[in-house]
Amino acid sequence: MIPLYNTSDIRRLDSFAINSLKVPGIVLMENASIGIYQIINQKYSGIKSIGIICGKGNNGGDGFAVARHFSNAGIEVKVIYVGAANSMSGDCRTNYEILKRLSLRRNNLKIRAFKFVNDINWLIKCDLIVDAMLGSGFKGELKEPYYSIVNTVNKFRSVKCAVDIPTGLNSDTGSGDCVFNSDLTITLGEFKKGLFIEKGYQNCGDVKLKEIGIGNDFFNNIKIDTYLIEPEDVFQSLPKRSKLANKYSAGKVLSIAGSYQYPGAAVLASHSALVAGAGASVLYIPESAKKLVHKSLTEVVVESYGTSKTYWLNSDVLKHIKERIRWADVLVIGPGLGRSSETKDAVRKLLLNKGTKYTVLDADALNALDEKFLAQINLNDCLFTPHLGEFANLINTDISRIRKDILKYGRDFAVRHKTVLILKGAPTIIFNKSGEAFINTTGNSGMAKFGTGDVLTGILGGLLAQIKNTETAAYTAVYLHSLSADLLLQKKPLSNYLPTDIIKNFPNSIKFIEGSVV
Repeated sequence: MIPLYNTSDIRRLDSFAINSLKVPGIVLMENASIGIYQIINQKYSGIKSIGIICGKGNNGGDGFAVARHFSNAGIEVKVIYVGAANSMSGDCRTNYEILKRLSLRRNNLKIRAFKFVNDINWLIKCDLIVDAMLGSGFKGELKEPYYSIVNTVNKFRSVKCAVDIPTGLNSDTGSGDCVFNSDLTITLGEFKKGLFIEKGYQNCGDVKLKEIGIGNDFFNNIKIDTYLIEPEDVFQSLPKRSKLANKYSAGKVLSIAGSYQYPGAAVLASHSALVAGAGASVLYIPESAKKLVHKSLTEVVVESYGTSKTYWLNSDVLKHIKERIRWADVLVIGPGLGRSSETKDAVRKLLLNKGTKYTVLDADALNALDEKFLAQINLNDCLFTPHLGEFANLINTDISRIRKDILKYGRDFAVRHKTVLILKGAPTIIFNKSGEAFINTTGNSGMAKFGTGDVLTGILGGLLAQIKNTETAAYTAVYLHSLSADLLLQKKPLSNYLPTDIIKNFPNSIKFIEGSVV
């Protein structure tokens, strides 16, 4: 796992370096700027001109120093600085003065003060624009002139790079109303949480780390609660099947899913459980939908309840399923159940009577629940898999409010109910019972289709039946499910693969992990 840090942690790192180790701030700035120059030069080796927008703090100081290195290399450099020179921080002012003196001697280096928004158009023909305006200390709403500057530069066709963090982004929460849209973000010291969620996920582009030259000793005593999932983590958690395994010892999944209106969701979920490695997958579905799914499911055992006029799950059928619940290692409840009041009542009764059975809750099962009901039951062995809209309904909170601090809301739910939450989105985030968050690093926008979530639910059920640990099964399933979609891009366009393609390609995601981790 790659640890992610708060802004306050990074500030303490700077303070530790300057005050305890006695490393001058200007040295840290020089280390950072050299690394930034090297990363940009390696990634965009063909650039002939670069425009840099500098603020008046240390982020701006990094920008002035980066400008010097590019000028030294013979690149045409244009620099605009926002704010009076006498308002700059000490190290920023030092690098500004150096650059100003150099500009008097060089034809490839020009520097000017920002006065009006139209001044930014001076940079419009630059091959690459560097954002060195506001760093990781930014919070709240972006104010003028930065708001107009960011809006203007975001329309440029130039390649864009952000120093430490894009201007306008909250580095703790990933929120921001107006954020610099970067193709490359070079973050300093350590990775920040906000780079990988919400607007950070959308606006940071390729994120690279530049250490500032003081090592990692300082971080040994910092409590980490947020991580990026790595291939090694998934490799270590892959189920290992015994040579003596049989179809029952390999994992038994019971999917209570589907209705006459939504039979496809049940097909996707129950089939995915087998592809994920479960030895036995049983689908429990209304009699009216049985014929609709039978031809699609040759390896899944399909059992029905009710009559030909039973269209959805209801409480009357629960007495007939008790034995199957006892048989199963994992229950999958929700895909395609529908939202009738009878179904809602049945889902609640299922949860009240399931005991300590591992349970994956998705889709319409989630729509049957609320916080008051959840407080009554033991959710220790449950996996919740809502997308953001379902999660907002579950906790009765506006989506917009959740987006402003998605890590907080996810943590609070998982800790409050002592459960594991998989908050599906771009990216998907897993929260465990202790409040730790694991951010997925695979997946693409081609997954935005009906049925993709049902496939994940089945994969979760199949892996949980083998791993028997909700947290580990959660991050393993999420990573592999999305990796399968990523690998499809080698064969199919982004918008043209289907959830069934993710199922078919799933074994390749496991092969990829096994082959890439040494």
